[in-house]
Amino acid sequence: MKNYQYCFLFIAFFSSCFWGCYKKQTILLEREAIWEVFERECQKCHKMNGKGSLVGRVFFNIPDFTNVKWQDNASDSRLIIHVGNGLRKMPGYKGKLKDEEIVDLVKICVRSFYPPVGQR
Repeated sequence: MKNYQYCFLFIAFFSSCFWGCYKKQTILLEREAIWEVFERECQKCHKMNGKGSLVGRVFFNIPDFTNVKWQDNASDSRLIIHVGNGLRKMPGYKGKLKDEEIVDLVKICVRSFYPPVGQR
């Protein structure tokens, strides 16, 4: 191989490593950002532990995100609709949050309270 071919391979290898790391870092930052949205919009009722307050669960039927039966019965699509349109006392966030944020709230935040397989 000629020197310019080695140079090209060297640049291609390191640029692929750089872009791979950059993408992972972006995903991490996006996950942190969605937790900021959860803290700002959802924590007041659902609490950061996902269980909600006792008063909220009793009087307002706030779900306990750590409850395995609730997680098993709540589909992502149904939860996305509830977050967007609201449900009972919970306000709808369509128009206040981006559609991607609503989906991420369900798929990242709400589902993170689902116990791992070994703990079910």
